[in-house]
Amino acid sequence: MILNTGARTDTVQYFSDWLLKRFEDGYVLTRNHLFPNKVTRYELSPEKIDVVLFCSKNYAPILDRLHKITEKYRTYFHYTITAYGKDIEPSVPSIDESIETLIRLSKLVGKERVAWRYDPILLTKKYTIETHAKTFEYMAKKLAPYIDRCIFSFVEMYKKLEINIINKQID
Repeated sequence: MILNTGARTDTVQYFSDWLLKRFEDGYVLTRNHLFPNKVTRYELSPEKIDVVLFCSKNYAPILDRLHKITEKYRTYFHYTITAYGKDIEPSVPSIDESIETLIRLSKLVGKERVAWRYDPILLTKKYTIETHAKTFEYMAKKLAPYIDRCIFSFVEMYKKLEINIINKQID
């Protein structure tokens, strides 16, 4: 089984203590968001988990304790760092803080187990193609020794996202 720790929320950034406790206790209960009365228990033993996939925009809250998981499980890490500031992502560390954290993560687990995600790419008056190109180049130069892959994509505008963007009045 592949266990994705970041499919519904950034568990690493916001719930690191809870996540570590789940691994310590050896199970997790998860509620089906479409059928709230349906709760599934997943055993978190290394024998049942083929790989733990982490997806986060901030690994700082767990870095010093990550070994509690990486010593027992195969792991892979997606780290999202983009050009956006607090206007788009108010809870995300600065680009330079994120770069330093990614470098620390890579040194801990090895660059073959980390993918940098520069996505989604949102084009606005402020976040132009030129802004993205310049920021991406800056990040790539700093990160190249510590990663061996980068994933990127463009924003797919669906109704809820479009409403959220209109409500935020993103330039």
